Amino acid sequence: MKKIFTVVLALVSTISMFAAINSQLTIYLDTDSKEVEARVACGDNYSPFNAGICAAYFASLSNASNIGLYIAYEGGNYMELYTPQLVNVPVVVVTSREAASQQNYTFYAELGLAANNNEAVYMTDLRPDGGGAPVTFQLNDATDYSFSLSSEAAYVEGTNSVIADRFVINYHAADYTVTTNAYGWSTFAVAADVEWLASESPELKAYSGLVSADASALDLYEIAVADAVPAGEGVIFHGAANTTYNLYNAASATPIASNDLIGCTADKDVTAESNVFVLSGNAFQEYTGSYIPAGKAYIHVNTGSAAPAQRMAIRIHPVATGVEAVAAEAKAEKLVRDGQLLILRDGKTYNVQGQLVK
Repeated sequence: MKKIFTVVLALVSTISMFAAINSQLTIYLDTDSKEVEARVACGDNYSPFNAGICAAYFASLSNASNIGLYIAYEGGNYMELYTPQLVNVPVVVVTSREAASQQNYTFYAELGLAANNNEAVYMTDLRPDGGGAPVTFQLNDATDYSFSLSSEAAYVEGTNSVIADRFVINYHAADYTVTTNAYGWSTFAVAADVEWLASESPELKAYSGLVSADASALDLYEIAVADAVPAGEGVIFHGAANTTYNLYNAASATPIASNDLIGCTADKDVTAESNVFVLSGNAFQEYTGSYIPAGKAYIHVNTGSAAPAQRMAIRIHPVATGVEAVAAEAKAEKLVRDGQLLILRDGKTYNVQGQLVK
């Protein structure tokens, strides 16, 4: 007798780096004991994602033979998930409390309406039984996929063990990664348009930067997920501390109008440059080395004969006042005249207090 955990998937669109998906199907997780069910719908009707219309997963594990299955999305666990896209979405299995010899399962799918099944939907097993490379199987072609969970590191016999990082819907390996420091920051640059998944990394933010008029801070301006990071552009990411995030090739990216972060797509010799600043902890520090490594970004502060401070703070979305309001409108050029630091922008000259100098 088949005992089932059901997940209904209505996949009708996805993001730019993947082919459009138009399929509806039911996934089953079969054991010899229990059944539960959950639903997932995906498409433009659910953009932007709204967790309020989804139903959270509630475990029903009172009996030793009960199992669980749910979809992990943007930090939530759902029995009913309505989302714009399903790409790199984990499928989480909760084992029964039965003996290890009973931890054998089968995934299979039941097709939905024929009109909604003209695109393939896949699941990837990142740790197949016996080891080896990940195994990808199509869900909407009646493929059965059997596996065991008794050898999983997270499995503890006699418990409802949560296997959260083995199965993924529409898995796509990262083209690039970015790893944050202890404060959650990392600079980044590659020779390709790059995007990231809000569903996979909801806390990850990308910013361009403009040096403040007095060169005491780098003011950050968020780059929307939909805009992506343009090829060769230097940016700074912020996420959880000491965390590696996946990035993917993008079809295109919106140009950044003004940015003082200089991207390095190859190792760059900066020995001839003065006033070079690099990310250090939660600020930018003056750099005394010779090379900026590929994949990173730095700042070259042009203040003429006036040296900037050795430490430059990071400010996210500052309230623009005085000369900073001018800095938000167009790229400024800094110069020193009669020993005074001035800012030249749009043919006008300002002092560091933002006052027009005639």
